[in-house]
Amino acid sequence: MQRGEIWAYNPVTTRPQPRLRLVISADALNDASPLLICLQVVEDEDPQSLLAPRLGDVGWAVATLIERTLKSRMTEQVGTATAEDMEQVDIALRAALALD
Repeated sequence: MQRGEIWAYNPVTTRPQPRLRLVISADALNDASPLLICLQVVEDEDPQSLLAPRLGDVGWAVATLIERTLKSRMTEQVGTATAEDMEQVDIALRAALALD
């Protein structure tokens, strides 16, 4: 699994949550760990936030919904974000986390 890939996610809990995840962790970490750092991807409705950039026709990556995700819970790759999409994600993450 690589940074920028969008995966369907099978949650452990039954609480309502988006079913897609965008991998945002570095590929070196992704290769070395059973965990990924991901953003939840909202599919149905535009969150109307500068902190939720659009990922093509898949949905919106919400920069305030960061989570550690087990690779084993990822079920199917459904897409890959473009370089432009990932630049917008990076901008949103920098703004949400006050990174320079």
